[in-house]
Amino acid sequence: MNFNQLKFGVPDIDTILNLFSAIILFFSFSIFVSIVIISIAKKWNIISFSKVLKLNSFLYLTLVSIYLLSFKLGLYRLSFSRKNDWIEKVLYVLFFLVLFLCQAYFILYKNTPNLSTKRYKVLILLIYFSSLAYILNQFFPIESYDKYLTHSKTYIYLPTKKTIKLKDNSSLKIDSAISIMSYYSNEKKLEEDLMFKIYFDSPHKDPPFSFKALDSTNEFGGSSHQPKYKELFLKKLNDSIKIVIHNYSEKEIDTVLFVKRKIRITQYH
Repeated sequence: MNFNQLKFGVPDIDTILNLFSAIILFFSFSIFVSIVIISIAKKWNIISFSKVLKLNSFLYLTLVSIYLLSFKLGLYRLSFSRKNDWIEKVLYVLFFLVLFLCQAYFILYKNTPNLSTKRYKVLILLIYFSSLAYILNQFFPIESYDKYLTHSKTYIYLPTKKTIKLKDNSSLKIDSAISIMSYYSNEKKLEEDLMFKIYFDSPHKDPPFSFKALDSTNEFGGSSHQPKYKELFLKKLNDSIKIVIHNYSEKEIDTVLFVKRKIRITQYH
């Protein structure tokens, strides 16, 4: 995991994958529609497949590039402030409208030999506009964060052991763990249940193992288990936390010590 990306304004890996999956699906759909429409109209003598691919690639790769740049600069839409939230949302929508209009201009009024190709380009732009509308609707947050949230501390833990041998002789690679403590203006204390998220890499889509705190009195409530990370809820954060790895038969596989290495403070003013 790149610790430089663990900051407010950068989406988690699941959001990134879902976002780019949506872009790829729209790109594939646009290519499919292009092939069907041009084949029915028998216009392959006017528009080659390479031009179809180039046109669609220009649209969707531009969108991908913009999101990659926003992730790199920490300008992802979740970095909206509370004070000017509605202004920033309007600017965000306007930015995509301007992007669409600029691309529409270059596509419609550059290298358009006849009306047939112009109508085709209009169709592709409509699909692209639908893509933008869907992405804005699905990935635009209703609320950026709690209005009383003033700041948070992100604790980054590294394991003393990075590779664990599982019972089936496969390897479990432990990456890191983070925990975020949030502070609110209307509360003097922190959240009681602290999420301790452990990132790992395993060849199993459905991991045959589980994580538990060695100190069972420190573990609070349930937990969630995803293919690439595990979330535990702890009552307190120590400088070092021992995590026991079990297989599903509850037999202990190994114990990993996580040591606090870095603290990052994020302000939400």
